[in-house]
Amino acid sequence: MNDQKRESNNTTVRCVTVLLFVISSLFMFNFYKCFAGFVANGFREPLFMIPLFSSYLLPVCCFLFWFYDFYIKKTSKAAKIVFTSVVSLWATINLVLILMSLNVYMSNNLLGVYDTLYGIFFKFPYDGIIVNVFLIAMQVLRIIRLARPEGKVSKVWEEYKQYGIFKLSIGEYLPLCLLAILAFAFLGDSLNSLIAIENALYDIKYIYLALWLLIPAINLILLVVKPERIIKNKTAKIVFISVAILVNVIFALLLLIFELTSPDFIIHVGKPMFLITFSVSLPIEMIALLLIGVSSIAIYIVKLIRTIKE
Repeated sequence: MNDQKRESNNTTVRCVTVLLFVISSLFMFNFYKCFAGFVANGFREPLFMIPLFSSYLLPVCCFLFWFYDFYIKKTSKAAKIVFTSVVSLWATINLVLILMSLNVYMSNNLLGVYDTLYGIFFKFPYDGIIVNVFLIAMQVLRIIRLARPEGKVSKVWEEYKQYGIFKLSIGEYLPLCLLAILAFAFLGDSLNSLIAIENALYDIKYIYLALWLLIPAINLILLVVKPERIIKNKTAKIVFISVAILVNVIFALLLLIFELTSPDFIIHVGKPMFLITFSVSLPIEMIALLLIGVSSIAIYIVKLIRTIKE
């Protein structure tokens, strides 16, 4: 492959990756919102509720598997077969459960029950059907590629892959997958908070909460990309890592300050963003955000110490 074609391929796949990242965030928010409704409803009607959030979680899991196989390291044939089987079964179960209650879902759609979800293609159940059928079709294509590794489709697909761009071991990637799931949900939540942006007129701390929800996604990107490996200048590395630490510390300190000065501010302006918190009266999302911040700070401090000692 000549350099011009390779660069064109690189640009294409990176644009697609960004698009899939955003779509995964929207799907994950839909999962989060449906699951929060399931919790608020006391886990009743599981056969009716599970297809909703399950259909939104599955494509996110597929994106994480694809990202590893595309950018980090080629997965084994056995791993692909297992993953393909799991996804096919999962998507099929989703479809069966959706079709079992299709009339109810369609009625709810007409009544606007799903209007607060992101309609990436259409609103549920139509987007759920499309996504599950699409994922099953993709697994069929993967089986064909696995059966014919020397085929034209397999060769073209391999040309686009960019193994080793992100230097991550499987031991690093698995915890990052958990962070990614949370970061996607919070990023989608932050974007959704724009719908109720008028709350900022009531309390400017609404903007703080919306921005705080972006921090996990920023940490995820920094931990995956590892810009400190790209930056050559030692001083620049130290400054970059220090800024990453400072941003996380600032948001944690602002939460402490706001809680001390306005202990009920989240109750007044946080309801559009912290759905599970207000369903079970426990600060689940805040705890998750703080844990992500603390963990990220600890990792950045280790990176800073290593950089200083270089």
